[in-house]
Amino acid sequence: MRAIAEFAMRSRVRAVILTMVGIPLISPAVLALVGLRRGNSDGLFVLAWALLPIVAAAGAGYMSPLMAGMAITHFVGVLAGAMVLRTTRAWSWALVAMTGATAVGILVTSQVSGGVLDNLVAAVNEAAGGASTPEAQQLSKAFASEAQATGYLTWVSVISAMLSLLLGRWWQALLYNPGGLREEMHGLRMPLPIAAAGMLLWIYCLVSEHFVFWGAVAAFPIMVAGICLIHWLVAQKGWGRGPLIAMYIMLVIAALPLAGFLCGLALIDSWIDIRARSSNKR
Repeated sequence: MRAIAEFAMRSRVRAVILTMVGIPLISPAVLALVGLRRGNSDGLFVLAWALLPIVAAAGAGYMSPLMAGMAITHFVGVLAGAMVLRTTRAWSWALVAMTGATAVGILVTSQVSGGVLDNLVAAVNEAAGGASTPEAQQLSKAFASEAQATGYLTWVSVISAMLSLLLGRWWQALLYNPGGLREEMHGLRMPLPIAAAGMLLWIYCLVSEHFVFWGAVAAFPIMVAGICLIHWLVAQKGWGRGPLIAMYIMLVIAALPLAGFLCGLALIDSWIDIRARSSNKR
C-alpha cells in the first residue's frame, strides 16, 4: 500500500492515472492524498481527470445515470472531506463536509436518474432478461419508499467515502508524519451543537421507516467520534485489540443498539470533554 502512495505522489500524471482507472477505495484514496498533501488546486485538477471517464462512459451509454452519479458523488465527497481536513485540521468538520457533500450528491443523482428505487428495480429486471423477477419484487418490498432507498444509498456511500478518506490520510501520515493519524483520531471530538443536532435528527428519523437511513447519515459523524473515543480509551488503559475487535463485530451484528451507545457517548464527550477530565484526574 505504501508503494501506491509513493507512486501517486511522484507526479500529478501518476496520480491522475491511478484515479482514472477507478479502483474501488484506492482511486478515491489517491485523490484524498493529493488534496491533503498538495492542496486544493492539485486536488481539483486530479478530480477533473478522474471524472472524465465516468462522464464519457455515461454519455456513451455504457454506464447508467445512477451509477455515474454515485461514482461522481464518491469522488467529490472524498475530496470535500480532504480539502476541509487540510484547511481546518479538524476531523470533525471534515466528516461533516464529507457527509453533507455525499448526501447532496446522492439526492441530485436521484433526481437526475429518475429515482434510485426505480433504477435499482429496472437494473435487476434487465439483468434477468427484462421480465419482472422475484428479486425485483423483493427489492421493492425491502424499500418502502424512494426516500428510504435514497437514504440507504447515501449511508453506504458515506461509509465508503470515509474509508477512502481515512486511507488517504493514513498514506499521508505514513509518508510524511508517522503516528499523526493515530493522534488525530484519538483526539476527535465533535462540537456540541453539531453533536446535539445530529443526535436529534437521528432520534427524529428513527420513528419513520422512510427516513431511518437518513437518520443514520445524520448521526454518522457522531458515531465515528464515539468509535474514536473508544479507541482512545482502549489505548489509555492498555487493553489491547480485543475490545476493538469485539466493538466492530458488534457493529455488524447489533448495529442499532451499539450505534446509539456510541452516539450518546460522543454527545457526552462533546459536552464534558472526557479526555480533559481524565487528564486532570492524574
